[in-house]
Amino acid sequence: MQHVYVIDDNKVVAMALSDTLQRLGYSTEVYNDPLVFLRESMPVSPAVILLDMRMPSMSGVELQKRLLELGRKTPIIFISGEWQSSEIVMGMKQGALDFLFKPFNLDELLTVIQKALSKDLQHSLATSRQLSMRERYNSLTPREKEVCALLVAGLLSKQVAAQLGITNATIKVHKSRVLEKMQTTSLQQLALAMQQLNLP
Repeated sequence: MQHVYVIDDNKVVAMALSDTLQRLGYSTEVYNDPLVFLRESMPVSPAVILLDMRMPSMSGVELQKRLLELGRKTPIIFISGEWQSSEIVMGMKQGALDFLFKPFNLDELLTVIQKALSKDLQHSLATSRQLSMRERYNSLTPREKEVCALLVAGLLSKQVAAQLGITNATIKVHKSRVLEKMQTTSLQQLALAMQQLNLP
């Protein structure tokens, strides 16, 4: 289910937005206070946050900054009737996907919502792939990790054998197990997988 968080202190506007989006098939959550959102909302994906810029307890860019600090990367679309150029600049620097100024066109809103949901889905899939890759890497024995690192660094099997003080035949066994556990079929694929893991 595609999910939309609506965060706006204007209850009439927030509920109207929520009702419209629900009729169009989205699931929604409405929050009239950013602090309540921080305290009670649960991260889901794919999702998007429609965030008012001006609210009494916390501004939109302040909430955006808090979410980044918490590691929540749900795409944000700012909606506002009042704004300052400095707020727009800060919001964009912090990764806002778009700004819509009230009153906005429904078609325009739906276009940017779909763009945001697509971005969030891609991010979730990438994160899932990385977690799966890390689980595979963690399944390697300490020796297999050593062999993996040296092979990815470009050493030949006989060079790895010489460096680790073991036979070439043993290296070939380790190499085969590393490729199998990492679900790769070549050293090129293995190198790409290790690059995605971004290990030190």
